[in-house]
Amino acid sequence: NVGHIMPYYGNDARPFIISLDGWAGTQRYAGIWSGDQTGGEWEYIRFHIPTYIGSGLSGQPNISSDMDGIFGGKNIPVNVRDFQWKTFTPMQLNMDGWGANPKYPHILGEPAASINRWYLKMKSEIMPYAYSIAREAVDGKPMIRAMFIDDPNPYTLGASTRYQFLYGPYFLVAPIYQATEADEKGNDIRDGIYLPEGEWVDYFTGDIYQGGQIINNYEAPLWKLPLFVKRGAIIPLNRPHNQPNQVDPTERIYEVYPYGETAFTEYDDDGLTEAYRRGESATTLITQSLRADLAVVRIQPTQGEFEGMVKEKSTVIRMNLTAKPKKLTAMVGGKRIKLTEVQSLDELSSTDNAYYYEQQPELNRFATTGSEMAQLHVIKNPMLHVRLGAADVTLHEVSLEVKGYAYEVENKQLKQHGPLTAPQVAVAEENITAYTLLPVWNKVENADYYEVEHDGMLFSTITRDRLLLGDLNPETTYSLKLRAVNADGASSWTEFTAKTKSDPLEWAIKGITAETTCANQGGEGVNLMFDFDESNLWHTAWSKKAVPFDLVMDLNSIGQVEKFIYLPRQNGGNGTLLNGTIAYSMDKKNWSEAGSFEWKGGDAKEFQFKEKPVMRYIKISVSKAVGDFGSGREPYVFRVPGSESYIPGDLNLDGKIDENDLTSYMNYTGLRQGDGDFEGYISKGDLNLNGLIDAYDISHVAVKLEDGIETHRTDSLSGQITVTAGKKVYNAGETIEIKVKGTGMHGVNALSFALPYNPQEMEYLNTEAQGMKTMRDLTYDRLHTNGQKALYPTFVNLGDKETLKGDVELLTIRFKAKSKLTLKLNVTDGMLVGKQLNTLDF
Repeated sequence: NVGHIMPYYGNDARPFIISLDGWAGTQRYAGIWSGDQTGGEWEYIRFHIPTYIGSGLSGQPNISSDMDGIFGGKNIPVNVRDFQWKTFTPMQLNMDGWGANPKYPHILGEPAASINRWYLKMKSEIMPYAYSIAREAVDGKPMIRAMFIDDPNPYTLGASTRYQFLYGPYFLVAPIYQATEADEKGNDIRDGIYLPEGEWVDYFTGDIYQGGQIINNYEAPLWKLPLFVKRGAIIPLNRPHNQPNQVDPTERIYEVYPYGETAFTEYDDDGLTEAYRRGESATTLITQSLRADLAVVRIQPTQGEFEGMVKEKSTVIRMNLTAKPKKLTAMVGGKRIKLTEVQSLDELSSTDNAYYYEQQPELNRFATTGSEMAQLHVIKNPMLHVRLGAADVTLHEVSLEVKGYAYEVENKQLKQHGPLTAPQVAVAEENITAYTLLPVWNKVENADYYEVEHDGMLFSTITRDRLLLGDLNPETTYSLKLRAVNADGASSWTEFTAKTKSDPLEWAIKGITAETTCANQGGEGVNLMFDFDESNLWHTAWSKKAVPFDLVMDLNSIGQVEKFIYLPRQNGGNGTLLNGTIAYSMDKKNWSEAGSFEWKGGDAKEFQFKEKPVMRYIKISVSKAVGDFGSGREPYVFRVPGSESYIPGDLNLDGKIDENDLTSYMNYTGLRQGDGDFEGYISKGDLNLNGLIDAYDISHVAVKLEDGIETHRTDSLSGQITVTAGKKVYNAGETIEIKVKGTGMHGVNALSFALPYNPQEMEYLNTEAQGMKTMRDLTYDRLHTNGQKALYPTFVNLGDKETLKGDVELLTIRFKAKSKLTLKLNVTDGMLVGKQLNTLDF
């Protein structure tokens, strides 16, 4: 409803709302952003590209994410690459929030400051184009387009083009999302860029690439985004600026890449109010055509209007070409306009009805003075600039005819001449997986590059002696062809086949740890069962009865589990598990029964979780085993195919535990189910499912920080906590001191509890820690959504620190009485936590 309230109370102001998440219909009221992500690592960019594409396919074109994440950072290549590709996205949000590292575009110094400034200026230039494709997205194609939207074929309809997209009809963006052959400065290459049918121009050089193929080994120095413009493009522009009020409303600019026949509709409105909903907007149809050497651009009279619209505008047409044309004919409202040649862009900007032929356009114009980036020259193809004087754009058609138009560029990749032999190729066993093949071939004399034909697609411009083919299917035979190419032509094809391997462990969970309630034999510990090596063996202590005992697996991840397969020792001998029960848990404290097992023999045993529950722990309670021992090679645990899992405590879902997760927990300590911010990603942080963010949840992060804690330790946990006040009745203005004492403490690595209070009677002052040793104070005075107030004293050790022991005066909590009151202490949700995440309630 905010989308309706804001215009009502804001003098018809247009709302601009960004929401963390949404559902069907959210696109009518808000854009979305991807939440608090961690930058500084390639994974941040990699998963965001298909996320943006998927958002557009889901009917939500207005998507954004924090530049280089809200957490992490301080990685110049990742920072720069994020600014580059997001130039061609709807929104860019630059913030650091709770993160430890600031994220200003210039904060990392050079060369990041110069490169980021360059791309932000580019963003400001293409805003008329972006605004027009945003209007199209209201009831048409999204701004960020999956490749199959405009070019559906078997290749684009698969997953192979998930790391590139079209921005509107004319820009093809292939972000650098991983380090492929990066040097120490971040200069790299990009493989696997699919170009649809047609001709594509490298935006930064003017080089032409033929469509209908996949180009590889594309050179992408740190400053360069792989960016292509389709020939035939019509791109409305602004001059580069820093803020909207710097845009000149008396000028319009169109950049054109003449080819065939195309059309583009530019959209505009007041940009501020809801008047566009009432039809107060303007559209301008621009067409271009190229026949032989005659290029024609026509700008139809603008249709519609809105308050504040400037009708008298000069028109600038920028035409990409490679040679100075023979003749120019400009028309405004049917009248021919005489054009005067000028000698610079500065002269052109102050001269009506003039043109300038720019032989070497410099694109690197915004680098920091005196920096190394300022010495870099980025020269693209020549440009023809035509500037026509102001005219009423709603009345007059504007046209430009260019006779003698040419766009002919040398193919810089084809240099060698001479005969070519067909390359010899092999796919070695070590270069085959279930999902990839890596053919390797001999270098061919006189070859400029190589081409591989695979699954109906041509992989071209391969300058190395190998090509990694990914996104393949297991146990599938592929037929491929390879040839060498140079300026004289191509060699004959070398045909070959290769078959991918099977992957029976595709969904098997890795990184599992375990413990048993019985002793294990030295050198044959239980964790040998989880190393994906079937040649070694776990065995309980020799010559010592183990049954009955429990084997508890910590999946070290949370997700839906389908089954596990137990591989006993191959001869079914001593230790082979025979009978028992299976249970699962989220906190190793509250267990749900999953069933029983009765196994015989030494073959693989399978146990299915019928309900496919979400879990972290699995407990095998063994009641019978051969020789009363326990043993096994592997118990492969499988998550539900296609499902996702996450690391406990990994609130920002970046695949690791670090200070950023602790920061999030600090801000949500004491949050309860029912609070406005609980549902969503923070609810995943409630690891014991008690509807409260407490010391147990936070400890999952804390014990892994500062080099972590040895996982095999089995420290015991004990103790009692008392919370008392000096008296019961307090007068207004008196300080209430509440003492927290621990008795019989042992192995206490964290603690938390809730102390509800009435804010009408008491005001929280502070918490003083007396006996908490090195614990981090995360105490939070929280107002819940339901209006209730509670203090959450919370203390945790980071890493392997000394625990609390013995009888200890722990805390003094102080409140101020706001009126006369009788104090009633009601401590709830008390919890002690050990280093192994064992807990004790109080």
